[in-house]
Amino acid sequence: MISARLRYAALGLAAITFGGLALLYAQADMWSGSLVCLLLAGACAEACSWVRRAAEQLQAAHDQARRRALADMATGLEPWASWCCERGWLTSGDLHNPAHCNREQL
Repeated sequence: MISARLRYAALGLAAITFGGLALLYAQADMWSGSLVCLLLAGACAEACSWVRRAAEQLQAAHDQARRRALADMATGLEPWASWCCERGWLTSGDLHNPAHCNREQL
């Protein structure tokens, strides 16, 4: 799979190239070619911004998953301490607070 940086750079370069071609066509009084190149430059610029937004969303999801994993690891030696009293777990007491988990709460 092509990396987001490479896609972003290629689409940016294509947008600049089509913009330059549009300018050259406009100087040569070929307005239809200039219009087509301007449309292609706009499409490449929009695709470039879409790639940037998608990469930012993916990075945010990775950062959130990393923060969640670090928070889960911060529970200490007992990773089950945060869910010991969920429905279905037959625990008679929590090591942190013996009155916290009892049969009535299940």
